[in-house]
Amino acid sequence: MKKTCVVLSVCFFSLFCLLSCGLEAFYYIDYIPNGDIKDTTYAVIRLPSSSDDGYSNYFTHFIIFYRIYISDVPTEARIASPDTNNVFIDTLNSSLNSDFSSLYSRTNKTTTDVVTSDLVNAFYNKKYFTLTLEREDINKVLSTGSLGKKLEILFSPVSGERPKLILNETNEYILRRATDTPEGVPTVPFNPRPERNLFFLNYPELYDTANATTAINADVATNTNLKTEFRYTYVSMYIAAAGKSFEVPPRNIYSQPTFVGVFRLAGSS
Repeated sequence: MKKTCVVLSVCFFSLFCLLSCGLEAFYYIDYIPNGDIKDTTYAVIRLPSSSDDGYSNYFTHFIIFYRIYISDVPTEARIASPDTNNVFIDTLNSSLNSDFSSLYSRTNKTTTDVVTSDLVNAFYNKKYFTLTLEREDINKVLSTGSLGKKLEILFSPVSGERPKLILNETNEYILRRATDTPEGVPTVPFNPRPERNLFFLNYPELYDTANATTAINADVATNTNLKTEFRYTYVSMYIAAAGKSFEVPPRNIYSQPTFVGVFRLAGSS
């Protein structure tokens, strides 16, 4: 009996040492299922519920990454999906094609070795910024109260009509570009134009290639292959779940990102 107690004590002590000496806890938040992309004006996503892996304990909010691309090609057809061939993405903007291909390795749901700890930096390195809302904190809007709800992204083709985020078919919010660099990444000058109109509309200052620099419209990609005088703008979006670990201090954790769609910005007037 005494020998058994000694063996058990050694086992418990060994386990304690492992847990207290660098055995890192594994935190996981399940990815968001692919939504239904109608065309360049509309997409709908069913957000995970609290019963999905990681959402009842680690989850804090959903985060949406975006980047704007200048193009000379007008289309309202369905642009792209990670699991289908796309006929427009390589002609709309060369940077869009490159970014889409690069980020596909992170959105590919058939692989289990996607690293998410560096998610914000990975998107920021591609000049993807975080979406905001007019007069609302998007982190609160897309927090635990949004779980299990239907999320709609609506880009009306009507000039001057500002794009919306619709939650649960009743709550509507006006989409707005970022006002600063994402939290947790190095700060660089970001002075978006037009500065008083950060809405997703095709303003002349937005499609002006001279403004598509890291110091001004860092969230806009120019196009070196523009062939006509006409300028259109499109925005590519991805969504992921964000959360906090149980450590002290807690660290940020993220789900695998999901491609939302590519939307065309309507005219500004």
